[in-house]
Amino acid sequence: MPVALEQSFTYLALENIPSGCRVTVPFGERNRQTVGVVLGLSQKEPDPALRIKSIVARLDDQPIYSARLLELARWMSTYYMHPLGEVLRTMLPASRVKKKSSKVSLTESGKLLWRDKASPMGTLFRLIWKKSATCSLKLFKQRMEEGVAAGLPKATLARLQKEGLVLKEEFRETRARTGPTPSSDKEQENPASRESIGPDQAQTLTAEQGAVLDCLTEGYGQLSAKPFLLHGVTGAGKTEVYLQLIAKVLTEGEQNQILVMVPEIALTPQMTRIFTARFPGRVSVVHSAMADAERWAQIEAIRNGQRNILIGPRSSVFAPFLKLRLLIVDEEHDGSYKQANGLTYNGRDVAVMRGHLEKAVVLLGSATPSLESYANAKQGKYTLLELPNRVHGRGLPHVQLIQADIDQAFARRLSPRGHMPRLVELPIDPRIVESLRENHARGMQAMVIVNRRGFAYFLFSLKERKAMSCPHCSISMTVHKHSTILRCHYCDFSQKIDDIVSPVERDAFVMVGYGSEQMEIYLRDALPGARIQRVDSDTVSHREALPTILNDFREGRIDVLVGTQMLAKGHDFARVTLICILEVDQVLNLPDFRAGERAFQLMVQASGRAGRGEFAGSVLIQTQKPDHPVLQAGLQQNFQAFWQDQEEFRRQHGYPPFGRMILFEYSGTRKDQLEDLLRGIDRWIGETLKRSPAALKALQVMGPAIPPIEMIRGRLRRTLLLVSADRKILSWFAQQLRATFAELKGDLRLRIDVDPQSLM
Repeated sequence: MPVALEQSFTYLALENIPSGCRVTVPFGERNRQTVGVVLGLSQKEPDPALRIKSIVARLDDQPIYSARLLELARWMSTYYMHPLGEVLRTMLPASRVKKKSSKVSLTESGKLLWRDKASPMGTLFRLIWKKSATCSLKLFKQRMEEGVAAGLPKATLARLQKEGLVLKEEFRETRARTGPTPSSDKEQENPASRESIGPDQAQTLTAEQGAVLDCLTEGYGQLSAKPFLLHGVTGAGKTEVYLQLIAKVLTEGEQNQILVMVPEIALTPQMTRIFTARFPGRVSVVHSAMADAERWAQIEAIRNGQRNILIGPRSSVFAPFLKLRLLIVDEEHDGSYKQANGLTYNGRDVAVMRGHLEKAVVLLGSATPSLESYANAKQGKYTLLELPNRVHGRGLPHVQLIQADIDQAFARRLSPRGHMPRLVELPIDPRIVESLRENHARGMQAMVIVNRRGFAYFLFSLKERKAMSCPHCSISMTVHKHSTILRCHYCDFSQKIDDIVSPVERDAFVMVGYGSEQMEIYLRDALPGARIQRVDSDTVSHREALPTILNDFREGRIDVLVGTQMLAKGHDFARVTLICILEVDQVLNLPDFRAGERAFQLMVQASGRAGRGEFAGSVLIQTQKPDHPVLQAGLQQNFQAFWQDQEEFRRQHGYPPFGRMILFEYSGTRKDQLEDLLRGIDRWIGETLKRSPAALKALQVMGPAIPPIEMIRGRLRRTLLLVSADRKILSWFAQQLRATFAELKGDLRLRIDVDPQSLM
């Protein structure tokens, strides 16, 4: 059942329902109709004294979860310490069942109170109903919780209804289907319309590419082959190796299927274009920006064998393949493969396990492999393949570190109310601006990468000597929309600056730092005549925005792309000859042991976007730490030097890949309840370690502690980090801790993150 309980449930079936089928059953004291997944027949007779409920309806004619997917779900449940029912729910895309939902709307009286800015209840209403006068019941409860945590009055739904301020309505809405829908795509419905793979479409491989392909082809014939790690410099032709390997797999069997995982939607349009050109009629594509029906049509084509190749993000690893023979994880190092909420799985690691269960070949590829994957290759768990040179004799771009004599803590006054911000100099070295001008004058294209979206980092009060913080999260809000809006990037709370800063007070506030918005304005002034486009999560929120921008850039209708690290993700543009990275120090200075790894990856991946065509490329990186070993390794694109620097540091502290981590995060809205729980946990840790000398010796316990961001969405947080090189002891201790404090009081919650990618 899709509930946070570590158990399965027994029901009476009037027919033999195969494992992996979904059924509706009455669940709980109220017998609420709930969808569950059949695991099999009970192995023992139930207690005659128990009244066993009956299954109401069978939803699937054929199992929606294969035996391999059920096995994968059980492994994930154990490894990631997450209830099996919730794992199964995560594995299945949204279903299109008619579902009863509730919405809460403001009445006319409620709308009058919403407009009353002097009323605390009006403030609460504006938090709950930010723009629309209607919201879901779930969102109502969540925002009510946030408001109470921020000190606003508490009000129950029943009381608000009684006072005539809100109206609750129930309705039935259609979400995703109960199963995959037949595709409306005629090409999918007619497998005979597939075109054969034309050998003339394939490119001639270099000797290095050929050797790698031979090794992969040999591994494909061995059912027990270890996963492969392909470490190739940017522009070394990894994608062509993928394509020709796929062609060989398809030649081996017409029904063979392949999964190609990409880290996020930013890479999907490019991969789709390349793969559909090589394998027309054989490729399905899924990503989060697609409509439910469209996504299901693509999945259905894989499930019934109409298509052979699936391209998608981390969730595509759960797709219902008929005959999966090859899994490719492109840019395997990318943090986007890690799910941050709920079931905190890593799509790359799940792909490795699924390949093992399916007896399929797994190929991980990257120019900057994660240190965990590289260590697995060094230890012989993976087979390491390398492409040290770019194809067609192209050299790596010339990389230059520029130590700018500027103040990184850039600040500027607020503009007069209602005015556009006055253009001022940003903390950018003049050599970078001049290089951008020269590059544009030659008719070439450029990318400028900054670390943050928005207009400025935060709004600082000179009077109170602090940044304007989010009322629901203990973090400063980012300045957006040309210095008119403050927005929290954690809970999306926003507020107009004019609503909190009067005209006479504006001189008492300064904006600190600059984001992609402000950089776009600055470059438009500094590069007259250049066609400049910003790329960040604000500008590409619409599903068609990113593919349109990237296509316009590829076609030469844009000269300069300015944006966040999204630009460093594996894009290939022939006329890009200049890359500018302006804030690598901010990545390097984060309080996280992976900061050096992320800075190196940013440098190398971003540098790899330059000089991929017939024109030579150059990269300018602004820094205050040009002698830092990580930056020096990135300057030379020397992965071995970087590995040696990080290996010693991580081995010494027992950090991954030489140790394993499990993060426990406890949260709640009441500090007294949270602190009481943590005192009990602290006592338990001391007593347990005393009783177990082996755990005391092998385990590092950090915390309970207050994390860098103490509150998110009105919930106070405390973290406990477990670190050990001994996986058995680490797992045992974590399971004991979880079981001992399984029952949490009030609204206390626990989130477990196995192999965390962020400690913030």
